[in-house]
Amino acid sequence: MKNLGSFAAQRDRLSASRARRINGLNLLTIAVAGAAAQMSSNIASADSGNGVDTVLGNAMNPAGFSTFREKDPDGLGESPDSRSPTGLRTREPFLVKEPNTNANGWLYNANAEVGVIGGNATTARAAKLIEYRDLDDGLLLNTFGLQLAKPADAAFFDVNGGGVGRKDQFYSLSFGHYNDWKVKAFYNETPHVFTTTYRSLWSGVGSDTQTLNGLPAGGGASAAAAQTAIRNTLATTPYGELSLVRKKGGARFDLNLPDNWKFFASYSNERRQGARPFGTVFGGGGGGGNIETAESIDYTTHDLLAGLQFADSLQSFNLQLAASLFRNNIDTLTIENPLFVTINGAVSTSGNITRARYDLYPDNNFINLKSEYARRLPDFYDGRFTAAVSLAKLSQNDNLIAPSVNDLSASGATIGGAPIAAGQWNTTNSLSQQTANAEIDTRLVDLGLRLTPLNDLDVQGKLRYYETQNKTVYWACNPLTGQWGRIINDGSGSALLNTNYTATGCNVAATQALGIVPVAGNINIRNMPFEYKQFNYTLGADYRLNRTNSFNAAWERESYDRKHRERDNTWEDKLKLGYINRGFEEGSLRLSFEHGRRRGSEYRADPYDEFYSASLGPLPTANGTNVASWVHNIEQFRKFDLADRDQNILNGRLNYALAEGWDAGVSAQFKDINYPSSAYGRNSKQRQNSLNFDLTWTPNEQMSVFAYYSFQQARMKQASIWPNACVIGSTYYFFSDGTINTTGVVPVGTSLQGSTAVTAGNFLSVCGTAGAFSPLYPTSRMWDVTQDDRNNVLGLGLNYNFGKVRLDMNYTFSQGRTKIHYGYNPTALGMTALQTGLAGDGWSDMTFSVNTLESNLMIPIDKQMNVRLMHRYEVGKVSDWHYDGVAANPMPTNNTAYLDAGPQRYRATLFGAMLMIDL
Repeated sequence: MKNLGSFAAQRDRLSASRARRINGLNLLTIAVAGAAAQMSSNIASADSGNGVDTVLGNAMNPAGFSTFREKDPDGLGESPDSRSPTGLRTREPFLVKEPNTNANGWLYNANAEVGVIGGNATTARAAKLIEYRDLDDGLLLNTFGLQLAKPADAAFFDVNGGGVGRKDQFYSLSFGHYNDWKVKAFYNETPHVFTTTYRSLWSGVGSDTQTLNGLPAGGGASAAAAQTAIRNTLATTPYGELSLVRKKGGARFDLNLPDNWKFFASYSNERRQGARPFGTVFGGGGGGGNIETAESIDYTTHDLLAGLQFADSLQSFNLQLAASLFRNNIDTLTIENPLFVTINGAVSTSGNITRARYDLYPDNNFINLKSEYARRLPDFYDGRFTAAVSLAKLSQNDNLIAPSVNDLSASGATIGGAPIAAGQWNTTNSLSQQTANAEIDTRLVDLGLRLTPLNDLDVQGKLRYYETQNKTVYWACNPLTGQWGRIINDGSGSALLNTNYTATGCNVAATQALGIVPVAGNINIRNMPFEYKQFNYTLGADYRLNRTNSFNAAWERESYDRKHRERDNTWEDKLKLGYINRGFEEGSLRLSFEHGRRRGSEYRADPYDEFYSASLGPLPTANGTNVASWVHNIEQFRKFDLADRDQNILNGRLNYALAEGWDAGVSAQFKDINYPSSAYGRNSKQRQNSLNFDLTWTPNEQMSVFAYYSFQQARMKQASIWPNACVIGSTYYFFSDGTINTTGVVPVGTSLQGSTAVTAGNFLSVCGTAGAFSPLYPTSRMWDVTQDDRNNVLGLGLNYNFGKVRLDMNYTFSQGRTKIHYGYNPTALGMTALQTGLAGDGWSDMTFSVNTLESNLMIPIDKQMNVRLMHRYEVGKVSDWHYDGVAANPMPTNNTAYLDAGPQRYRATLFGAMLMIDL
């Protein structure tokens, strides 16, 4: 234990000494206050965008410092084969160096790791290889640190960092007086490379305006000319990168106040700049023009946190105010269109769509006031009571933009059958309101009580209430034209009611009073203000059967009250059982089982009429009207978050010392989810099973070998029906091969199975319910899809000390495979033999595998310097059917261009030589 009496221990002694001098605070109070501080900082710890980052590092130094430091030969002062209560061998701590002392009484330690790295990681430029790390060749200050302490003044100063000057650099600084005040500051950068195979057609990527390089906006004279021009340009355009860099810095101040109070405040600023792949679609539905563009990113997020804490031997209290202010420095993104796309309904080609404009993520604010209280109840079954109350407001009031940036009043062009006048759709006067005025409020109350009625029994109960209130309202109606709905994709598509309702002033009640049947029933006319109330009730107990065995059980009910959803209420009961056995001489066993059963109120497949055009007038009655748009979903369809669900989860973990020097562990999870009432949607059983083995062999103090293997397999199924038609006054005839017609003529080789007549009085029921003889959702047109995922991870490692020289080697193999299979009736869907052959019964397997071999050789020069030689070899293989053929044929049709060739295979080698210095 001699080394623990050095620098770190000096701090502990200073803390104790200082504690006796500050308002009589005792060590127990400090410990309670520390626990309360951790509880209060949960928000900052859980979200990288809130508060001060608690762990800094990069891909080469995940812990924020070099993990190849010398280990303490004395360990924790126990035997080399000492083990924790779980049966696992205790790990050797890093060696704590004795501090140096200068003439002014400061104790100090300093360290640095500097060197050079090289290889072909830079030239490989594979997105997956450099996704979150900077591996450029050259000099590298990998890590550095300086720790100072002055016992006489109880002062300290620490600074650490790494990756200096690179895109994944990080720094931390802390200073203050022990148990008095402290300041902690940090800064880090993280790159995110999305693709390295993007061929851009534009200048200005990363800005608010992207202009074409040599290509005509709007595609030129014809679609064929546009296709030829784009293909020729892509043939001479090299691959480029779409990426961003996240830069974040902040500081936190903690101050101990008299009478067990503490004040804290923090601020952080996060900036994200760059670009990422973005899809631009023209037209409606599946689109009449599709091209991969680049979304410009320039975000700034300000996070502020301030609060007060109190803690003594019986109770603790925390009050904090948090704010997160997001600012998008690019309000709108305008992109010139290289495709030949005409205005929706245009009768001449003079109305080509030349530009697209996006209203990017709006500036928004989040404010949260939270209060927490905890109290020990030593005279009431040694109990502990906890309470938390939280109020939050999320808001944004972004200036809305016009539906189109283009002038749609081109000669002869129409929208919704009406001629377009200048300014009708490309000014904000066409909007029902000028700003979003969006707001969601949340409320949280969380109460808990834990008691120990018997020495071997703990019981606890918890009550949690959470509520969201959505105060956002927007009506989609153009007061200039009196048309409900909207144009989409900058005028290349539309979802509008043709009727001019100008006289009603975009008033819902006045429009309904006209009694006009809408031209369609599924046009969105208002936002859906989803909101809910969530209740959680939990009862649990932990019982120690004896010194080595314990059992725990808990019951929880979770219920939701929802607005504007298919179910008003859902409730789920969860039963959790656990068993722990530490009775093995050299091991431990942990088992747990959870059963969940979710049910709910009546399921209404389509509760959204009030937000669609169907609510603006009576139901259609005229023969010949296709009323499919009035039926928005299959009656038997179930959304997975609302559907009845039965869930079982079994977990197990066994740690065991097989023999002296041998440690083994096995863990497993088996998850089975069933949707018993879901005929369509996510249905049948969903399974996910995981298994993990790990083995460590430590024959002596010089060598350690480890191996592990993890396997996971999952399956998910879904089903739906490709809709047919539902026309009032028609009779639909169904035949044995799945085909349908309205003539009653029996196709050759089939027989008539049944028929259904559609009338004004029955279309909602006969067309909204799937069945063998449903005109809109016949089961012969059903399709189903099964997704199978399989993942394997294998790891091997060796640590060996050749006297003073140490070798670390690690090999990792990771592989993932996804199979997607589907089933359908091609005859019922009207597919030709050629189409059926092309569609097949599934996609090609998507696979991803990475092999990594990493070696580090540490050679000591003297007590203060070591040389580390490093080598990393990595091979990555990717197969994704989304990108099949894209590199060779990026523009297969005259209205679709794929500019990103997708992830590529790579093979990369990294070498490095580092000098590690400890002063």
